[in-house]
Amino acid sequence: MSFRLFGFPISLRGSFFMVLGLLGYTQFPNQLELAVAFVAIGVVAITVHELGHAFAARAKGTVGTPTISMEGMSGLTRYRLQEVPSRATSIFISFAGPLAGLVSGGILLAVARSGVIERTSLNDSLINIGLFTTIGWSVLNLLPIVPLDGGHILAELLPGDRPSRTRKAAMISIAVAVVAAIWVFVQFRAIFGVLILGMLAAQNMSLLSASKNKAMAPAVSVRDE
Repeated sequence: MSFRLFGFPISLRGSFFMVLGLLGYTQFPNQLELAVAFVAIGVVAITVHELGHAFAARAKGTVGTPTISMEGMSGLTRYRLQEVPSRATSIFISFAGPLAGLVSGGILLAVARSGVIERTSLNDSLINIGLFTTIGWSVLNLLPIVPLDGGHILAELLPGDRPSRTRKAAMISIAVAVVAAIWVFVQFRAIFGVLILGMLAAQNMSLLSASKNKAMAPAVSVRDE
């Protein structure tokens, strides 16, 4: 599925719907209508999140138009800036996605508390899904775990050159992911959440291993004749 929104090309892959559907089913195993609603609201929430990144990148000046794709477990905004971004610019673009989710969730919460929406069991469930996929996922994205937005922000805040910051961010990401996985299991018995955090920890272990191997590799001199 492909379309344009605010001038940004957006594509949604089948794998994205499959993962959202699985997550919706684990949340509402015996309520098909709520599982479907979870998928629909999740698509909207993630689109808002990625638009936050796209608008922020465009504000800083991009070569061409940022594109948004959603596949697997996440969305991804691709862009190329006209100039090499500073740390502040990178943080601004990374934070813009969660900020968009927090703002949209805050608006939803204000509307829900205003009494405009009739308080029924179905409406309450839909509002809870909306708050979970906006505010909840935004808070999750701000965890200092690469490749979440919080992980990218962490890497920009750490001292040292980029390779050094990448290694430090990976080590911190592993520790945070493990602690978060234990907390999620103890508090909620949420196996799906534990699996996601475990995958993030494994991904950072691979990143750390690759960075160490690259640092240990002998330097090769290349000269044009």
